[in-house]
Amino acid sequence: MADARKRPTRGFTLIELAVVMVIIGILISFILVAARSGVQRAEERATQSLLLKLDTGIADRIEALLSSPVEPSLGHQIMARVFYNPSDLTLWIEGPQRAQAIEQHDRMRAELPDVFYVPQPTDANYNADYPINFAANPFAVTFSGTAAQNKAAPYVLPLGHLQGAASFDGGTGIYGASYTAAAGIYKNLGYLPRGYDAADNDGDGLVDGTDEGVDSTNTALVAQRLAAHTHKTARSEMLYAILVEGQGPLGSVFTADEFTDREVRDTDNDGLPEFIDAWGEPLQFYRWPIFYHSDLQKGLIIRDTDSDGVYEYLPPYNGPIEAREQDPLDPNQQLVAPAWWSSTFNAGTAPISNGVLAFQSHFHSLVEPLSSAGPSSTQSFWSRGTTATSFPQRRAYFSKFLIVSSGPDKELGIAQFASPLATTVAAGDLIFESQAAQATLNRGAAPYYAPLTDTPNNAITAQLQGAGGDDITNHSNLAAGGGVQ
Repeated sequence: MADARKRPTRGFTLIELAVVMVIIGILISFILVAARSGVQRAEERATQSLLLKLDTGIADRIEALLSSPVEPSLGHQIMARVFYNPSDLTLWIEGPQRAQAIEQHDRMRAELPDVFYVPQPTDANYNADYPINFAANPFAVTFSGTAAQNKAAPYVLPLGHLQGAASFDGGTGIYGASYTAAAGIYKNLGYLPRGYDAADNDGDGLVDGTDEGVDSTNTALVAQRLAAHTHKTARSEMLYAILVEGQGPLGSVFTADEFTDREVRDTDNDGLPEFIDAWGEPLQFYRWPIFYHSDLQKGLIIRDTDSDGVYEYLPPYNGPIEAREQDPLDPNQQLVAPAWWSSTFNAGTAPISNGVLAFQSHFHSLVEPLSSAGPSSTQSFWSRGTTATSFPQRRAYFSKFLIVSSGPDKELGIAQFASPLATTVAAGDLIFESQAAQATLNRGAAPYYAPLTDTPNNAITAQLQGAGGDDITNHSNLAAGGGVQ
């Protein structure tokens, strides 16, 4: 019997191997995409969870502040007055309800500072006794009355506390923050305990001055940490100081042990811990984000309304019967009262009175953003005013505090100064930044109040549509905190 010839074993062809490799590659890509998407969702959930926790903490702090008695100081009362005779500015009508609203804003600013910076010795704002500025402006607007009534002590809180002959006469804060609110920053910088105990330990008239908290044992450490500080981390460090290192009657809301090293870190090595998101970026805290556009509050609307490639800069209101925002700290709308705004009777820079100018210098804008260009329809604005020159468009802003993560792209869609902060910055610049104007990604060194408009295919304006598009904020936590803020 003849031997059967063995048929050679057939292998895979190159084409078949290539097809298999392609299929395997596609499957691996699907797996990687799914895994990456799952990781990102986990990061987002972790950041949202942290934001919700911090939102609850700040809401609790605000509730405690609102439950304390309202006690307007002389400064609040002066700012709230209506002067009714332009030829005799020694005559005025008191505004007690408006003074209470101003006191509420002042208290929130003092106990919940949202930012700080370190002036340099060459800056006008530098003071060796208090080398940290919490975005404070001195109350120096001239009113009628005696010299003591005309000028309250710069940086002393509550606003309007009178200045003594040679020292600060017993105020409750310094440079825009209460002593107890500033204490958390001082403590983490390495100050000695007597430097953040809200007492004048050396009898020089200054509470918690540098000489009480810094001596030969810690001078080098404090100086090193102050020099390492960057502006990018300031808002997160302030939030941590308020909630974790709180001193005084209100104390702290959380303890350091309640957070992991994935939630708190010192990214700039200045000794001040920061809350960070899942991507390692510091969270940003804004006390009154009045220019921030979210589902909780109105904001500037930028839209290509007629699809011609031109982005229009639109008012936040669409008609005269649309519900207006109301400031919960001013339930009786005293801060938008026409009599208080009139520069004809109250003096000031037309068309705004001195009282309004002082409020906006210390706290936040009360002006409709579009008023500078003149309204296209006066019925779309809060005040029903005519034009920006004859009477400004007053606006009562609703603002829930904002805690925001820049999201996976690490590009915050909110205007901020460059980091480290320029030494020429003024406190008023930080007050503006604290209003949280949304900005283009190409925002440069200074915050842009608004994008460019009326330019076809404006790439910079178009960026605003995506700027902060993946930002994660506590404004999405509608069930938490409430709207009192």
